[in-house]
Amino acid sequence: MLLTAAFIAALAVLIVLQLREEVASRRIETALRVEKAEAECASLLNIAIMTGASARQALAQCHPGGLATAFHLSATGDVLAVYGANQKVRLDPGTARALSLDRRGEEVLDLPSGKAVAAWRPLDNGEAVLVAAPAKDIYQRTPVWIGYGLILAAITLVTASLMAAFLRQSRAAADAAGAVRTLREFSAALAGGRCSPWRYDGKSRTVTMARSLLEPLGLGGRDRVFTLREISALAHPEDLRAALAILTGEPAGLNEGQIRLRDPGGGWSRLYLRTAPDATRFKRSGVAFDLSGARTVTPAVALAESRLRDAIESIPEAFVLWDAQGRLVVWNRRFSTIFRFPDRALEPGLPSREVAARARARGDIVQQYFAPEAALDQQSVEVALPGDHWLHVSRRRTAEGGLVCIASNITDVKRRARAQKKRERDLKNLVADLERSRRELTETMRKYELEKHRAEEANRSKSEFLAHMSHELRTPLNAINGFSEIMHSELYGPLGDKKYKEYVADILASGRHLLELIDDILDMSKIEAGRVELQPRRVDLERVLQESVRLIAKRAADAGVRLTAHVRHAPAVWADARAVKQVTLNLLSNAVKFTPAGGEIAVTAEADLDGVTVIVADSGAGIDSRRLRRLGAPFEFADDHFSRSRSGAGLGLALSKSLMEMQGGILAIASQPGKGTVACATFPRRKDARVRLPQFIRNEAHILTAPAASETMHVASEAAE
Repeated sequence: MLLTAAFIAALAVLIVLQLREEVASRRIETALRVEKAEAECASLLNIAIMTGASARQALAQCHPGGLATAFHLSATGDVLAVYGANQKVRLDPGTARALSLDRRGEEVLDLPSGKAVAAWRPLDNGEAVLVAAPAKDIYQRTPVWIGYGLILAAITLVTASLMAAFLRQSRAAADAAGAVRTLREFSAALAGGRCSPWRYDGKSRTVTMARSLLEPLGLGGRDRVFTLREISALAHPEDLRAALAILTGEPAGLNEGQIRLRDPGGGWSRLYLRTAPDATRFKRSGVAFDLSGARTVTPAVALAESRLRDAIESIPEAFVLWDAQGRLVVWNRRFSTIFRFPDRALEPGLPSREVAARARARGDIVQQYFAPEAALDQQSVEVALPGDHWLHVSRRRTAEGGLVCIASNITDVKRRARAQKKRERDLKNLVADLERSRRELTETMRKYELEKHRAEEANRSKSEFLAHMSHELRTPLNAINGFSEIMHSELYGPLGDKKYKEYVADILASGRHLLELIDDILDMSKIEAGRVELQPRRVDLERVLQESVRLIAKRAADAGVRLTAHVRHAPAVWADARAVKQVTLNLLSNAVKFTPAGGEIAVTAEADLDGVTVIVADSGAGIDSRRLRRLGAPFEFADDHFSRSRSGAGLGLALSKSLMEMQGGILAIASQPGKGTVACATFPRRKDARVRLPQFIRNEAHILTAPAASETMHVASEAAE
């Protein structure tokens, strides 16, 4: 029992250690998935911000699954967008503002929903992305201790059952040893005391008696069945009535008594017959004793022998008993079945070698583990049988020097033990694979960070180069344009030839056009570098639209295009004044540029409760649907690159798209080839307004800005408040 308790205690310690490793493995897996998701979300959000895609869709693409939640945060910690199980991971504003969002980090946070592993990093525009998941397990799987607890309980139950079976076997072996001694004494008493059990068969009206009584009387050397006629011939006439009454129950009322039987020598032998008081006429048995001077045994011996045999047969394990001389004494049916002994092949008194020789299956195991000659270095031993079966053999010496062997079937226990070892090996291999994957992931993340840093450096160098070169080009262009204007206006006198004046006009037009291109490139590079900071406030939209129309009116007149504006009483908007003017001028410039002479351009404003839409409609050539989807990207044109007849760098719509997204507005274009184009720019009337396009163009327009731009602006405003 002490060894069993020590085994269970050691197993419990091993399971606790394995449990801790499994819990640690789940925590490591959660941290790795959060860290990986944070890196992917940062890349996708940077791309979404550059392209105007939905931040929530980007978070959905990089979401690691399970109970994790991805947050798009502002530089001050306000939640801009969220995706995931935010009921399981709730990020309160105080905790978000306490984090250092300007640099990458990871930490276990105490959130209102519990402890969570969080990883964050800044985005290119100064905002940040944060991914968090429950610290214990990102997938909220079944607690590890339940499985290991069930395993420990099962092993403890099996061990306790085996221990109880062993104790029962030990007690049964002790009881069997005592019963065998009683059986041997009873057998000796029957053989030497000249007594016999008898049985009466009411159907055949016969009496059966054993050789142990009949042989000393000279009535036969074997068990014999007597008819009532034979009993009448053997019994003394004076005792015949009593003999028939005891043996057959007729007449009833007599259960025991002495009778005399005739022996072969002509004398009389005295017998004592006895039966149970409740014996019936149809089922009657008893005991006969020889009273001719020989010693007799008590009738309880026969009953003890019968009970002993029943007890041995009821044992579920294989049982065999040998005497001190190594001869077979008693066995049960289980022992015969295991080694496939033929019927009546075993009999008391056989030596062990003869018993092993008569076995049809594995007689060598009988000789090696069950025979008295086998070495008893181990009182308990496990024996393998064919077909992946196992026996646990327990051997004990009896008081007289014999041997008791009991064999239990432990096949199921061995198979469960092998299965448990296989599970332990699989678990160790899984832990090793996870460790290797973690190391590979760490190395991959390091390389990714290095490449990302190089890409960011290259992008920053490109933006700085463009900005620097744009400034370098603007300085000489300003001089060229200034001197060209002086020469074109002939401020210091007329030019010598009209051709010179035409040349000066061409130089001035080209210089102005080149200056516009440089200004667009400079603005685009500033936006990409994150250096553009808008200052939204209430803007008088009517005044801005009228100024823009006046600036474009001369260019439209020179191009032979009629420009009309209906913008009176346009309500104020919440935006950056310079950005509103630049978007309006870009839309008007594009309309003038792509409207042929004799065409018309109309500027109107339509307002609702949340926003004001500036509508610029022209009667130009229009744009087909395939090229319409490509508008809004830098250096993209509405017509073919090789056949276009208009000048420009293709940055006007890209700048307008970026400026509208930064203000929470919408930029959309609807066009039909041969009929013209309608461009719409919708500005919010309040800082928390959610804008939408007018109903008349909502179904036909192609929206250039991000689909969730206004929604994201609305969420950010609510979080700020």
